[in-house]
Amino acid sequence: MEPRRAVIVNSMISGHFELYHVDNAVREHANLHYHDFHEINCVLSGTGVFRLGGTEYSTEPGTVTFVRRNDLHNIVRQSSEYYERAYIHIREEFLTSRSSESTNLNLLFAKDGTPTSQVIRVDAGWLRDQISRLDDPGQGGFGADLVRENRLIEFLIELNKAVFDSENAVVPHDLPVSALISAVMGYVADNLDEDLSLDAVAGRFFISKYYLSRQFKTNTGLNFHRYTLKKRLLHSKDLLSTHGNALDAYRQAGFSSYTHFLRCFKDEFGMTTKEFIRRSRNPEDIHFENPDSA
Repeated sequence: MEPRRAVIVNSMISGHFELYHVDNAVREHANLHYHDFHEINCVLSGTGVFRLGGTEYSTEPGTVTFVRRNDLHNIVRQSSEYYERAYIHIREEFLTSRSSESTNLNLLFAKDGTPTSQVIRVDAGWLRDQISRLDDPGQGGFGADLVRENRLIEFLIELNKAVFDSENAVVPHDLPVSALISAVMGYVADNLDEDLSLDAVAGRFFISKYYLSRQFKTNTGLNFHRYTLKKRLLHSKDLLSTHGNALDAYRQAGFSSYTHFLRCFKDEFGMTTKEFIRRSRNPEDIHFENPDSA
């Protein structure tokens, strides 16, 4: 059977957030990818497996995955013919601007005060009702945009409450190989300014570099060197946004050569570090791409 193409049921086009409601077959083992914005992935019907970094989660109706910007992720496979999902892509700046002293909407993408991606499970019927409210275009006209935005904020507030309830947390798969790769990814993330050559990391985990290379590629779709390079480049973006100094960023991100860093940065992001710093200081409105086109 030919896989069905993604069907965009509705989209809310905005400079800050957008909703995609899709039903389609997923390419198995699609490569890990990332976005400059947060993603809220809501499963409405069907089942599948979702990967965050090196950790896999079973998804079913009611599963909500909060993918923090720049975190690597992908759908590994779907285990049902019909797999209906709604994606909300949202800018961190938007969440900050709509937060208050007592209501921090960015907590959807944090745990115990630490920024992170996470997975919860809520009532499937309630989740579908919420997405239906966001899908409803209403009568349009004066105030329609604010009505939709308010519906989204109400939904985000309820999701925050669900995140606070530890009983809603979803436990990842406990797979031997995935556990190894997850540990390697964790080590890489914590040691970006150290020696992350294949030899060094394999030695750290007392395994053959050839075994590590094969298993890493099998589990993530990326070779080990490419993964560490991506992590360093993503970290350099945070450093550039915070400090605005490429000379400091390249060292802290673990690059030994400044020219190599500049070249890799432009190859990965399609802009120079100077252009990125300028854009990060003056965020532009963006149009989010269909999540299943990546």
